[in-house]
Amino acid sequence: MGCDLLVTGGKGQLGRSVLALAAQRGLAATGVDVDDMPLEDRGAIQRTVRDLQPAFVLHCGAITNVDGCERDPLAAYRVNALATAWVCEAAAAVSAGLAYVSTDFVFDGAQHGTPYAVDAEVAPLSVYGASKRLGEEAVLGHGRDDFYVVRTSWVFGPGGKNFPRAILDRARSGQPLKVVTDQVGRPTMTLDLAEALLDVARLRPAGGIYHAANEGQCSWHQFACDVLAAAGMGAVAVGEQVAADLNLPAKRPAWSVLDTDKLAAVRGMRLPDYRDALRRHLPLDDSAKEAAARAAADAAAPSDGGALRGKQY
Repeated sequence: MGCDLLVTGGKGQLGRSVLALAAQRGLAATGVDVDDMPLEDRGAIQRTVRDLQPAFVLHCGAITNVDGCERDPLAAYRVNALATAWVCEAAAAVSAGLAYVSTDFVFDGAQHGTPYAVDAEVAPLSVYGASKRLGEEAVLGHGRDDFYVVRTSWVFGPGGKNFPRAILDRARSGQPLKVVTDQVGRPTMTLDLAEALLDVARLRPAGGIYHAANEGQCSWHQFACDVLAAAGMGAVAVGEQVAADLNLPAKRPAWSVLDTDKLAAVRGMRLPDYRDALRRHLPLDDSAKEAAARAAADAAAPSDGGALRGKQY
């Protein structure tokens, strides 16, 4: 007897949001993570999917530490690309639909001023982006009407490491803030992205690539200012810098605004504006932070699956 939904990366920010929303929708959903189904283990993937017999797989599991991928490309390609091919293989074997969560980092940012359509040319600048693009090709190579690539961008959500929390923690501690102005994209809240992903699983539109992101666009600097304003700390100064000042190992696209028209047409609605999402996020993240602190006081924190799996922007 199968389940409605299998979610990889079930302990991550997005995975947790998907599982919570699936429960609200009355779906029988199972989440797995590195302890249950290591993505480096093809046999474990095959056994898990075969045993659970899901109707649909949401493949959220990935290495998202952008600079960590640059330092350890083998791990990045093995998890983000090869393991995605294995998840697709296992899903196809039980006739399950599948949606693979991908990234705006498959683009190089050269298309400044025009949102990237789903069929825009890809040209990743980093190992992370290249590994995710290979994962996309594994999904699309099956040619199935119920296999989907869902690209998103600048993901944040309650619990764990997220950009709004990092900005607020630094501001509250009195440390100076300095954020890049020359990278522009669409911040996306996990709860809103989860809604879109579950709608894809429910509606089963034509297979292929879709873009899912909250409405609106901003630079990281503007997003930081928006975070402070939403928290009632708008008077805190935010310094400016450019990406080159950071000298990070991995290049980021300067422009990665996604065109979400295709998914909006399928769902009959767009994701809310990112500023609306931010206002909903902050109290939820405060609650998650307090809950995590209480849990840490009672027991050792669960494994995060290794340093490479930490969220990074």
